This record gives sequence, structure tokens and C-alpha cells, in this order.
Amino acid sequence: MKRRMVAVLLAAAMAGAMITACGSEETAAEDGAAEEEDAASDGYVSAEDAVEAAKAGGTHVLDVREWANYVEGRVINSEWCPIFPLEDDSLAEGMTAYAEENFQDDEDIYIICNSGQKGAEKATEVLQEAGIDAARLFTVEGGAKALAEVDGALTTNLTEDSIEWQYVSGAEAVEAAGGGDVQILDVRDDDTYAQGHLEGSLQCNLKEIEDPAAQTAMYELATSEMDAETPVYILCYSGNNCAKTAISVMKDAGFPLENLFIIENGAKDAD
Repeated sequence: MKRRMVAVLLAAAMAGAMITACGSEETAAEDGAAEEEDAASDGYVSAEDAVEAAKAGGTHVLDVREWANYVEGRVINSEWCPIFPLEDDSLAEGMTAYAEENFQDDEDIYIICNSGQKGAEKATEVLQEAGIDAARLFTVEGGAKALAEVDGALTTNLTEDSIEWQYVSGAEAVEAAGGGDVQILDVRDDDTYAQGHLEGSLQCNLKEIEDPAAQTAMYELATSEMDAETPVYILCYSGNNCAKTAISVMKDAGFPLENLFIIENGAKDAD
């Protein structure tokens, strides 16, 4: 009888222990889920997640660094709208206008600044004032410094952006040259340009497509001597990488993509 009583008591104790253990596991699982939810909603994303989001599309990856830093390496498919120097009020106005034109969707916005602090905070403030829901705004934790530690995250190759490249034929470009209705941009090197070029064309040497200095020269030409509202026909050697680099830089300079065209097959069809 005593043995039977002991067995009953042991069975009850084991059942209680199992219930307690299950409860502990469930609580731990619930706590873990809560921590993950908190991490996902604390306003930050990792550098790795930002790179993947930019590749996948469906997220605005917004780089707010000044040009000198941005041109040294940026995330493929990211968008550029500077907020540095922070005391320049015109940049806040520019970001407001950019948001009104480009962020009127439901996509999240991942913000890249130098270190994931002041620039991202300022951009977040400006974007909220522009009417962007705070729930859509995330800072890339650690900023560009963290991205620099991720293999291949920052690049100076602008030809891999997911842009729907537009083309015109060489014959169309020759016919349009000098007419004033389009701008002709020649991105071949100086010596090649000097040997012959389309009438009235502007020139910027983008032979070294990944050179930040060459990209900066292109940016300065676009912002100082070209009209963003007038179509641009771009002539390079073969209608490929140099022209695509020019288009990516001009997009950053505020030129609508619908106004930018590559001369198909490059110089061999336009001479």
C-alpha cells in the first residue's frame, strides 16, 4: 500500500514538473518572440539587411551623406538625398521635396548616414515633418562605417543599378545634334573626343567608370552646365558601361530617368 502511495505521489510530482517545464519553455519562446519584435520595431536595421533590401527592391534605401563620402562607395540601388552639412537648411528643403516626389508609397525607408547617428536623426525628423509615417523610417545601424565592414556592400560601380536603360539610335542622335532640342553628352576620353565628336556636344571623361574623381566631374558638369528638363543623349564607346555610369550620376544630380538616353552601340554608329 505504501509503495502504491509513493508511486502515485511520484507520478503527480513528475506531471507537475512537466507542466512547469512546458510553461517555462512557452514563456521563454514568448519572451524570445517579444525580443525579436522589439528589435524589429526599434527603428533600426542591420547593414546586412539594408544591402539585401536594396537588392530585392520594395524598400527605399536612402543615403543622406554628402557627395564626397557617397561617391567613395555606396549601396547598389540606393537613393541619394544629402542632409549634410546638417546646418544647411536648403538640404532639409530639398529632402522634403524629394520625399513628396518619391516616397508617396507604402515602402519602408532605410536611412544611411556616416555612423547611424546625427544624420539619420536629422533625416528622420525632416521626413516625418514632410508627412512620412514614422513607422516606415529605419536607421541603418552603424551607418556607412558598418556597411564598410560588409563584404561588397559599398561600391563605386554604378552600372549594376536596376535602371530601365533607354536607347536612341545613332542616326537619331546625329539628326538631333546641334538642334537645341536635346543635349548631347560625350563620355569618352579627352583624346578620343578631340579626334571627332557630335556637333554641340558636352564632354566628360568617364573611361575609368569606377573613379570617384571622374564621377564627381560628371556630377559637377551635370549640375552646372546641363538642364535636367531637356533630354540627354549620351555617347560612349559602345553604348554600355560609361553611358550607364553617366546616367546613374545624373540621376543623383536630379535628372529624371525618362530624359536620359544611351546612344545605341556608341560611337561606331554615330560618327
